[in-house]
Amino acid sequence: MDQLINESLRNFNILPPISLLQLVVALLLTTVLTGLLGQVYVRTHSGLSYSRTFVQTLALLGITIALIMVIIGSNIARAFALVGALSIIRFRNPVKDPRDIAFLFAAMAIGMACGTRFYLFALIFGLFFSFVTVLFEATRFGELTEVAHVLRIRMEAASREGVERICRELCRQVTMVSIDQAGGEGAMQDVLYEVVLRKRTTYEALVRRLTAVSPKLSIHLLVGESGVGF
Repeated sequence: MDQLINESLRNFNILPPISLLQLVVALLLTTVLTGLLGQVYVRTHSGLSYSRTFVQTLALLGITIALIMVIIGSNIARAFALVGALSIIRFRNPVKDPRDIAFLFAAMAIGMACGTRFYLFALIFGLFFSFVTVLFEATRFGELTEVAHVLRIRMEAASREGVERICRELCRQVTMVSIDQAGGEGAMQDVLYEVVLRKRTTYEALVRRLTAVSPKLSIHLLVGESGVGF
């Protein structure tokens, strides 16, 4: 077994030491490509979870990974030493958008490719990743054609019939999710609906029609495109 391991290590493809010029090229190319990733992220980002520090992290992470790959080279001992050193780092910041994970891995892949002198591979991957991301954004890939919205109304029990009539008129689908009432028959009710608006019906039109039912209505309409929780 020892002879087999020694034979495998002898035939291992050892990379020659990297020169100072190659290190500079690797770091500069990583900075350019991860900077391109950052610009694509900014242009295609949607929602409320944008972070300027995350965009900067893409470039900094790629540069760091590139240097780590240069340091490791083909030295197995260095690889284990760096794994042990980096294992003490604990990350507590949760990733809010699953798409952010793809950008983090893309920055790491570019750094690894540049650090191991696969410059052409890094360039092709960076351009292709950016093209696919922009294409998905331009074609609205994965977007639902019909989105259900949450409508929460606080009203008197007597106003419920009029509210539901207007909802059925302006919405293609109306589903009562929950109803909460405290007190007697004339007490206020908190009713939660899931609605799908009809075509050419706006949120403003729905709210305007509902507020005309009673001045005591309190309406909260959660629009689904924002990507935030209720």
